[in-house]
Amino acid sequence: MNYSRWHMLLITVLSFSLLATSTVSAAKTTNAKKYKWAKPAVEFMASHGVMQSYEQEADRLNQTVSKAELTQMIHTLFKEFRVEPDKKIEIPGVPEGSTYYSIFRDVYGSIPSNPSGMIAAADQINYNDETFTYQPSKSLSRWDLLIALNALFPDIRYSLNEMDTKEIINKINSFRDIPKRTFSSFETYDKWKFAYQPLAPELGIIQEKKHNVYLGSDLDGVKTYAMLSFSKAGIMKPDAKGKFYPNQKVTLAETAVILQRIYNFYGGKGYKHQPTKDELIPNGTRLFLHEGEKSATGTTGDFALVNADDVSTLYLSISAKEPVDLRITVNGESINYTYERLNVLDAPVIIPFDGAYYVEIYPILRRTGKLVGEPQTDEEAEVYNNLNLAYFTSDHWTDFTETKLDFDDSQREYEQYLKENE
Repeated sequence: MNYSRWHMLLITVLSFSLLATSTVSAAKTTNAKKYKWAKPAVEFMASHGVMQSYEQEADRLNQTVSKAELTQMIHTLFKEFRVEPDKKIEIPGVPEGSTYYSIFRDVYGSIPSNPSGMIAAADQINYNDETFTYQPSKSLSRWDLLIALNALFPDIRYSLNEMDTKEIINKINSFRDIPKRTFSSFETYDKWKFAYQPLAPELGIIQEKKHNVYLGSDLDGVKTYAMLSFSKAGIMKPDAKGKFYPNQKVTLAETAVILQRIYNFYGGKGYKHQPTKDELIPNGTRLFLHEGEKSATGTTGDFALVNADDVSTLYLSISAKEPVDLRITVNGESINYTYERLNVLDAPVIIPFDGAYYVEIYPILRRTGKLVGEPQTDEEAEVYNNLNLAYFTSDHWTDFTETKLDFDDSQREYEQYLKENE
């Protein structure tokens, strides 16, 4: 049979079309088998309008997820993440005219610790100058996903105050592919490029001579909270060999499973933030009292001393260059303590907690009658710097005389360090 040139061209086009359809169909069938473990989660997402059916999504399940796609999924699934329609929130990297602005505003504008909390879920973060940027097109790694979800769902955390530092470090060592860097001092830690970078899947630990080991900074605590809490809740955890694969790009299949697990964490009724005990503390500056430990600190202004281990009694002394009286509030009731009584290092003031999770402490400079607060002027800064106000706390009777000497030595070393690095 003889075919014209046009017949041959038509046959060729149809052949390529059938081949392409067959290839796509084969890929979809392969993905459908490979990601069968994600089918219940995908069908769950479909039932909530987040995705299409498993069969329809099969050829996309191995694709990486961008920040915009994650945000859209969260926005659709968790309808509680909403702000007032006319509320304007500045989102660096996502201007008001952006296609993604409304969903980014709703989701990240709803972070419980906002307005300052928005930095915690960003895609580029600089805590040194507190700047950050969101990047809708960024393909997310498993670590990126963990840090963002940790900022959005704080209820998943459990308190690290329930464990001592050694126990915490033992637990994070089970994450075999999360590097842990040990430093001999805060000064060497402070020079580390990842010292204040939550998006880096590495942890900093300080082990000084004759001192207990501790996490390098609060941000290392944030990373640790996220790792341990999401693992304990069964939402994101290492595999049987202890590998978390932090730098591996997260797939659509994984994201669907993780978001369904979070939804189930809240009892299958959607997200509703329940304030933690720490969030109910009215004072934003917090220090922690631990069982069996004594501590010394110089802090600016009023603060809440958190009864982390549910101890019964606080033993407190202070020192300063001139009289500073304290107003201490426990369970809503305030008592004033004079400097003369507080400045007896070998006979500290005894303050019962009476079941309170925290006490509020307000230092008042006697000669002015004003609260010793964060300096706002050069004159106030000079007054505070010359004051040398220090607090000494413990849950058991303690002679703080030696503690003060050690504290003064540490302060001199720190001041010398600042001078040398000006």
